[in-house]
Amino acid sequence: MLVAFSLCAVAAVIGATLASRGGDGPTGLELSADGWAGAIRPPGQPVPDFTLTDQDGRTVTSAQLKGRGPIVYAFVYSTCEDVCPAQVQTIKGALDDLEREDVRVVGISVDPKNDTAKRAASFLLKQGMTGRMEFLMGTREELAPVWKAFAIQPQDDELEHSAHTILADANGMQRIGFPFDQMTQEALAHDLGRL
Repeated sequence: MLVAFSLCAVAAVIGATLASRGGDGPTGLELSADGWAGAIRPPGQPVPDFTLTDQDGRTVTSAQLKGRGPIVYAFVYSTCEDVCPAQVQTIKGALDDLEREDVRVVGISVDPKNDTAKRAASFLLKQGMTGRMEFLMGTREELAPVWKAFAIQPQDDELEHSAHTILADANGMQRIGFPFDQMTQEALAHDLGRL
């Protein structure tokens, strides 16, 4: 009887601990009470209107990206040698884990002074993301409202850029954010699977 009571007490403590953490997902992910692995963006934040150019010289607008499926927005620059490649490799791994074809990946330049179409195409090739990711560029004036809407600090001689990945839904609303140091392949795949 005492053993059964002790086991119940231990189970209650474990249950309370898990509940206070928001619960774990099926793969051991720590999830919020709402079931997300990433940080929930403030409600009602749309992806801003933009018209930018991709690595192949094509014009891409935010309106063209809506309606198909979730979109991964990664803020990167083409000459980055550490954080940006690691960020894109995590995204690539999440895409490989997913069983859906409707996810688009869009890289937004945070270094318009140095990002060129040739460098962007080379970056995608090195990361194995040619055909799986678009690298959008523009002038500082064109990109500044996009950075502001996503709360991104661009690359600067004295300040490193915000290495964030933002997930938007098919309706063009920002939903989930991942700082680079908190994003895992499993967490990203989980949240994309829910969008």
